[in-house]
Amino acid sequence: MLDVKVDQLKETMSKRHITGDAIASAIGINRSTFYRKLNEGGTRFTAEEIFRMKDYIPLSDAEVIQIFLQPKSHKRDKEPQPA
Repeated sequence: MLDVKVDQLKETMSKRHITGDAIASAIGINRSTFYRKLNEGGTRFTAEEIFRMKDYIPLSDAEVIQIFLQPKSHKRDKEPQPA
């Protein structure tokens, strides 16, 4: 499962003076749908919506990967393994 960095997306939007309403319109979804997907952790954005956000905000390829395409880390992965 992917771990969407919603806080980083919101921060990038803020720095670039782009509202969620504007992004929703640009990617072709209702503003309430955009905010619901954002508030649910961002994992329900489709690939097409992510590509449209990339073009609209704009986001570099590296930013898209960093925000949307990082694997979710599991707590157990961070615990030391027994010897």
